[in-house]
Amino acid sequence: MHSGGGLQAGISFLYEASRLNSSDLPLLHVIVSSEIYAGLAQMGANTAVFGRYEVIDTFGLEGLYSKLNNRIKEYELVFTIFGPNYLRVKAKKEIVGFAQLWILNFNNPISEKMSFFSKNVLRLKFLIQWLFFLRADHYVVELEHVKKGLIQSKGVDAEKVSIVYNTVSSLYLDESKWKTICIEKGNEKISLGIVTRDYPHKNIGILPAVGQILESKHNLKVHFYTTLNELEWSARDEFFKKYVSTVGSLSPDQCPSFYQQIDGVVFPSLLECFSATPLEAMVMAKPLFASDRGFVRDVCAEYAVYFDPLDANDIALKIANYFKTNFNNTEKLDRARNHALNFSSAKSRAEKYLEIIQQQVKG
Repeated sequence: MHSGGGLQAGISFLYEASRLNSSDLPLLHVIVSSEIYAGLAQMGANTAVFGRYEVIDTFGLEGLYSKLNNRIKEYELVFTIFGPNYLRVKAKKEIVGFAQLWILNFNNPISEKMSFFSKNVLRLKFLIQWLFFLRADHYVVELEHVKKGLIQSKGVDAEKVSIVYNTVSSLYLDESKWKTICIEKGNEKISLGIVTRDYPHKNIGILPAVGQILESKHNLKVHFYTTLNELEWSARDEFFKKYVSTVGSLSPDQCPSFYQQIDGVVFPSLLECFSATPLEAMVMAKPLFASDRGFVRDVCAEYAVYFDPLDANDIALKIANYFKTNFNNTEKLDRARNHALNFSSAKSRAEKYLEIIQQQVKG
């Protein structure tokens, strides 16, 4: 894992695992990307508790030629936190984290807008991914709707799927580990942000239209802050850049500082298995404006302001109504924070992952 929410989840899991008082830790050989290695080092993780800890970088199908193919047979079990596992050689038993909703729901608002050629190239990509996923002996998903999708859409045996809720990293609860960044703001009244890559399903292309409507119809000057990298930012046009800025890619320990400096979080995603962004927003006591979709409601309940992610007018209206009427919202934000903290914990997630590993080894 090299970027995105999966990167943060991987760092969080291994950090929490390293702190557990478990006799199994010396039996685990942990292989990480350079980005995971850097994140764990920044958090001061004691990786010496693992039987082996090393960095091996692969990207997608490069795994077919990885040196790991020569070693994989020596293991009783391999756990890939988020798959698919692209190694050419299959281990005796494999557990794979499944978080690719495109495989379960290809016909969605994003694919409907694609050209015939682009749509079918993408369809082929996910078909290949699913062929690799099929090698798994057990799947780990993050919410009930994903398990249901695997069972109904792909015919996966329910006994082969475990649910482990995602969560915010324990990093968010320890301010001493936060790394400060500085957001250069303009003269806007309200700043909204999202920690994201520029994936089509994140739907951030709608943000400039929302900003324009807020300014023209609601007399609110709102600016959006993102974490797009240089390549993603350079591909955006001037209209986008009028209402949206980027602070660049952030490391996990910089994200709390990002949230501290904005007035709220906007999450217009169209398709997710799970995203930690809504939970992070609530833990940081920021108002959350989010897509009215099951993958958000399942996590946030009544603690988000919901909108139609395909309707810029509706998004703008919900944002405007909130900031024009919610002058004293501390109590509600505190309740949202408590809800997020009680949803799951980084420690319990690590314990459940290790429990599944133990069960599969014995089974």
